[in-house]
Amino acid sequence: MERLLNSKGVFKKTKKKYYFVILLLVLAIFLSGCSGGGIVTPNTDEVVCENLLRALYTALNDRNFTQALSYCKSGGLTFEYVNNLWNWAQVIPTFYVTYQVYDVYDVSYLVGGNLELYYNYSWATNIKSYFYGRRMVFEKIKGEWKMF
Repeated sequence: MERLLNSKGVFKKTKKKYYFVILLLVLAIFLSGCSGGGIVTPNTDEVVCENLLRALYTALNDRNFTQALSYCKSGGLTFEYVNNLWNWAQVIPTFYVTYQVYDVYDVSYLVGGNLELYYNYSWATNIKSYFYGRRMVFEKIKGEWKMF
């Protein structure tokens, strides 16, 4: 009888150990998922250039032309386009253009280290709306990507 009681006590102690180990494992699994890291997106040239493209159109939507120009290579086609929009906005302040970038695809490097990407976007004015596919070329100037 004494042996039976002793074995039940051992069983209770073992049960408590397993309970503690299982609780510790569940807690470890839960806390490892709460590291705050989330999904890490690599900071590749393609990602940087896509973000610059989207930032350009956001700045144009906000009519923040100085910000939009900061994403462009001075003297490049995009720089001239933004300057023309800025001049147009000063001549006709009630004329608005809004942009939406939908898809970015076919990112590739060109000879000389430049990067090109294609994208679909729409733009709408007070009068009409359009949908286009377009190509953008990026050039690295002093370590920063700029739109040509």
